[in-house]
Amino acid sequence: MRVRKTLFLLAAAIALFGALAHELAGAPQVLGPLAGSGLTNEVVWLHHFSWHVGTVAVLAMATLFLIATRHPDGALFAWVATGMSAGFAVLGIGLAIFGNAALWQTPAPYPWGLIAVLGFVGARIKAAP
Repeated sequence: MRVRKTLFLLAAAIALFGALAHELAGAPQVLGPLAGSGLTNEVVWLHHFSWHVGTVAVLAMATLFLIATRHPDGALFAWVATGMSAGFAVLGIGLAIFGNAALWQTPAPYPWGLIAVLGFVGARIKAAP
């Protein structure tokens, strides 16, 4: 049980770090230049909205892993968070491979696979009766 909790806490910590980095470091680098890009306001502000929705989703993922450390049915919460992270991994890697290789130069393809593996292994460990 201790290993399971540690894996979930580690997954949550990486997700929380990712959310903070996304907002504090990423947002100024990505959202700021959009204002002067010549794109319409609708496109610029839809991107702002989407950017912050991503942060909220990562915070929800971290929260699910944290709940999984304390709830009797914690694996259920961890499976949802693991599925989210696996989906992010497929999206980031898929876009880097099939969309534009420039994405490899960003953090987008990298942390999600690790978080998904931590969640998967933790969820597979049986809870103590």
